[in-house]
Amino acid sequence: MFSSLDNSKLKKYHIKIATLSSTGSLLDGYDISVVSVAILVLSSKFSLGALSQTLLLGSTLIGMIFGGVTIGYLTDIRGRKKIYMLDMFLFIIFTFLTAVSYNFTELIIFRLFLGVAIGADYAISPTIISEFSPIKHRGQLLTLNGIFFYIGAAASYFAGFLLIPIGDISWRYMFLLGIIPAVIILVLRASIPESPRWLASIGSYKDADKTMKSLGLAIYYDNITPEKSSFKKLFHGKYLKYTIFISIIWFSLDSVAFVFDLIGPKILTSLKLSPSTASGTAAIVALLAIIGAVITFLLIDKIGRKTITSVGFLGMTVTLIMAALSFIYFPSILFIVIVIIFLEIFEELGPGITTAVYPQELYPTEIRATAQGFGTTISRIGAIAGIGLYSLIAVPYGNGGGLIFLAILSLIGLITAIIMGIETVNKSLEETSSPDFN
Repeated sequence: MFSSLDNSKLKKYHIKIATLSSTGSLLDGYDISVVSVAILVLSSKFSLGALSQTLLLGSTLIGMIFGGVTIGYLTDIRGRKKIYMLDMFLFIIFTFLTAVSYNFTELIIFRLFLGVAIGADYAISPTIISEFSPIKHRGQLLTLNGIFFYIGAAASYFAGFLLIPIGDISWRYMFLLGIIPAVIILVLRASIPESPRWLASIGSYKDADKTMKSLGLAIYYDNITPEKSSFKKLFHGKYLKYTIFISIIWFSLDSVAFVFDLIGPKILTSLKLSPSTASGTAAIVALLAIIGAVITFLLIDKIGRKTITSVGFLGMTVTLIMAALSFIYFPSILFIVIVIIFLEIFEELGPGITTAVYPQELYPTEIRATAQGFGTTISRIGAIAGIGLYSLIAVPYGNGGGLIFLAILSLIGLITAIIMGIETVNKSLEETSSPDFN
């Protein structure tokens, strides 16, 4: 149906679409992670207790819970490009309002709404990348999301390292820095066309042909029977199995990953590192995590999705056990930091990438963004649960006990990937999302 698009060589417009979409992940990585650094200043500025700190750390994640599923569904109804632009506009507005917040209540409210915009981008950006990508490079192009996320996270930690010495006002500058690239991205995204797959799915065949022609591809002639988007489709027939599979692996991944993304600097300060040094160390860890994403970039379209997901969860489980034993029996700063680096590498060498790939390949066009958004929502519930339970367990049992708990969650992800994992490499989106695909 879209053979000229599927079999196309990698061209400049593929790189442009994938880059501009993935830069949304860069901003997401920055704004999700920067609060973990800013809170080192904000906790004294607003005299925050443990509950208030937890609420601030989780506020963006709560917003993402609503943004992922609702705006993902809206993307399937109203189109990719409209929501693609809207979410970046909202991102800019609420990042600015966060930076100029007068009190803690305003800070929480604006971070919640910022989370809605971030959750929206999680649903939209991978969908746009997948629907324009050639089969042979689809996995690689989707991998850019993971690479850019960690670049953004590292940038936020470096911002903290540089700005914390300024004093109480430093947190405002940390948030404001995220606006500069966001404005540039918003302007450049205006040149991205609407997805021809989405246009065809709603019966706009002439517009789909026009988009294909603008890309220098053979005009799309086949008519697809228009299908209405329905949230219920995620839980019917074979899609129910896919939804369960994606929910478990994404919940398992983010219940572990966000402990380090959001309270990683705080864990490092427990090793008697200063806030600035902890922030700088977290930046180095985030940058080195890109090694895992690069390995995935090189292998995902060769060895497939299932294998790389399983390897990632296995590595996460082993490194978490090693980190736990170190905290319990020999709390060496150097050893623990090295183990956390390998943990982050394994996150990106597998589930940190494939959780954004599987929803794109296993669901049809009319519910593709809905599935991605639902997965995002489940993952953020997992993130909140992981942070909350880790904090509760760490009170009586220390960081070692908390890390053992995270290792169990990673093991659940590994078992699920082995038993329920599906291979979708080198197949078109229409083939992998068809009722006959196994």
